Amino acid sequence: MLAVTAIGMVLMAVVSTAALRGYLMHRVDGQLQAVQRKPALARMGDSTTPGRYIILNMAPDGTVRAVSGDDPDPSAALDQARRMGPGIFFDEAAGGRPFGMGGMRAVARVGLRGHVTVVVAPLGDIRASLAWLIVIELLTTAVILGVLALLGRWLIRRGLAPLSRMATTAHAIASGGDLRARMEESPSEVGLLAGAINVMLGRIEQAFVARVRSEAKVREFAADASHELRTPLTTIRGYSELYEQGAVDADEAMRRISAESERMRRLVEELLELARLDKGSALTREHVDLAALARDAIADATAVEPERPLTLDAPAHLFALADEGRIRQVLANLLANVRAHTPAGTPATVRLAEHAGAVVIEVADEGPGMAPEEAARAFDRFHHASGGDGTGLGLAIVAAIAAAHGGRAMLRSSPGAGTGVRVELPRGGQMLEGVVERGQPEQDQRGQR
Repeated sequence: MLAVTAIGMVLMAVVSTAALRGYLMHRVDGQLQAVQRKPALARMGDSTTPGRYIILNMAPDGTVRAVSGDDPDPSAALDQARRMGPGIFFDEAAGGRPFGMGGMRAVARVGLRGHVTVVVAPLGDIRASLAWLIVIELLTTAVILGVLALLGRWLIRRGLAPLSRMATTAHAIASGGDLRARMEESPSEVGLLAGAINVMLGRIEQAFVARVRSEAKVREFAADASHELRTPLTTIRGYSELYEQGAVDADEAMRRISAESERMRRLVEELLELARLDKGSALTREHVDLAALARDAIADATAVEPERPLTLDAPAHLFALADEGRIRQVLANLLANVRAHTPAGTPATVRLAEHAGAVVIEVADEGPGMAPEEAARAFDRFHHASGGDGTGLGLAIVAAIAAAHGGRAMLRSSPGAGTGVRVELPRGGQMLEGVVERGQPEQDQRGQR
């Protein structure tokens, strides 16, 4: 910017100096022509000769002398006239126009007896004026450029100050500072950049918080899994030691060891199932009849617990694009959940319906229901409801399967009013948002009652 300004001012100075010089030279030429036309010049040494000019008289033989006195000094004009010779002056006199004479301007006129009268105008004043103008222009340019440099530096420092603060904030965040720190926003371009960086920092903060929560969940999951596996292992070891000591008969020991081994097997299988679902394993989607799957699930549950009334409320056929094996697992887990957490003989209903482009699977019982704090954690992994003896992963698997299909799982329950678990799935491949809804009266995703 300063370079462009400097070039512009230099060009302006050159143009203005050239214009002034041209104007002054034109004025001198005009004055010389006016003097040339005076009749008094025909008489050499006439007292009317202008005092600011030098008057020379040149004879035909080339002899030249000054007839205008010593002010201004004629010596330089005489020397230049002798070097030029009479021929040039006679030619210029014939032309009648001003001409250059060694740094001076002159005009010639043929006078009496063939002599040439030469009027010479020294250009010292013009050169001095132009030199002074150049000095003034250079000083003015230097002052203006200096002021612009200082002003530009101040403006740049002022404009870069937000960037400096942004760099300081970014360095502090990168050095392990508070991720909640934000850049100062303003309507300027830098402020817009700060706003964009703040959005990015917000997303980084959210990602960091999500990572911390994920790591905490992994640690909690590992601790819970270790605890759940430790219990049957401890029981197996205990009965093995009792059997070795003869404190328990072989049949009882084997029965308990077999039961705990089966419990461990179920737990490990459910953990593997959750791991596969969390990993995002591909589903085997096909058009399945949910009504037929529900009838099969009720038949299986009745075979396990014949005294429990189970009702199917569903159309004759209800098709959806889903993984048949996973949907069977959802129905089995929900009915097993009813058996585990309601008294024997408590009625339950399996409902199938279509709602807003989705299919709904709901298993509702008429049991004692759940307290709000229990319902709030119903989908948490390894959560055991009061009096429950399951692995704490049943509803977590249901929620994970629903999410894998692009659907969602919800729970509604209140003390004395029974419990219902509702699973919504897209009917034909159109994905629903896997929204988690928690609280009363409907509680979403994760865990086992």
